[in-house]
Amino acid sequence: MSAYPIPDNEAGRQAALDEHHILDTEPDVDFDRITRLASQMLGVPIALISLVDRQRQWFLSRVGLEASETPREQAFCAHAICSDDVMVVSDATEDDRFKDNPLVKGDPHIRFYAGVPLQSRTGFNLGTLCVISPQPRQLASGEQQLLQDLAGMVTQYLESRSNGYLCPLTGLQNRRPFFEAGQREFQRVRQSGDALTLMLIGLDDFQAFRARFGSQQGERVVQEVARTLRALLGDSALVGRVTEAEFAVLRTGLEAREGRAQAESLRAGLALQGWLVDGVRHPLSVSRGVASLSTEDTGFRDLFQRAEAALKQARLSGKTLPG
Repeated sequence: MSAYPIPDNEAGRQAALDEHHILDTEPDVDFDRITRLASQMLGVPIALISLVDRQRQWFLSRVGLEASETPREQAFCAHAICSDDVMVVSDATEDDRFKDNPLVKGDPHIRFYAGVPLQSRTGFNLGTLCVISPQPRQLASGEQQLLQDLAGMVTQYLESRSNGYLCPLTGLQNRRPFFEAGQREFQRVRQSGDALTLMLIGLDDFQAFRARFGSQQGERVVQEVARTLRALLGDSALVGRVTEAEFAVLRTGLEAREGRAQAESLRAGLALQGWLVDGVRHPLSVSRGVASLSTEDTGFRDLFQRAEAALKQARLSGKTLPG
């Protein structure tokens, strides 16, 4: 089996894939619907949406295959992304590139493969929509068009998801991707034993502020808070906008006591900064809730709910309480 080829634009291609924040996410019904259609309409047992990562191909959706990923050197799709054309292998046992491939010689005994590159709006091939059969066969012109049309739907969903990944106002992660990233970090620290602390920073009476000064001023406040948090935290934390007036900060390696101190520092700084409207500086009421990883937490959602409860209690009491 020959080594897999590297696209000439590999660095940009990998960066484009990373920017989609789609790797290792939970199954998605839209993508699963497309792979089921590809399998049924082309009469093949296996259909995959494969994303070619640094050293692996990871399956965003799969029908007829148990594995969630394979090494890149075994990936037919690693070859397919090097061209913008449909790649068809009628019988892998007669193709010098693949005849010694473990996926040909062993399970799932690939013979037929057809893959359409999934091209981002910036022109990078992120992976493929592919179909596989253990029986040699050809791909008719109408079937090729069908596969290309389905691949176009995958690309459309990928771009739509990417566009909805970040808050358009602040550039921070929205609630769903923040939760997904938080769950991945939760699972990682469970294995490593690291500390993990979540801070929620809430703008109090934000609706009243916006009603008084207007939506444009409200948007400016949100943007300024986001800029301040990014400037203060840099790359040391994961930051997201999880509701209209709440920001979440997730830090690994931060124990509970230090987390409460940092959250209070962030809260006090934002409150002290206030907001300038028509030359007059108005106070900005800010609360915070903090929760650190507990042995009783079964997932990131437990951690988030405790921080959320602490934030709610802080607003009710007029104080800032830990979770």
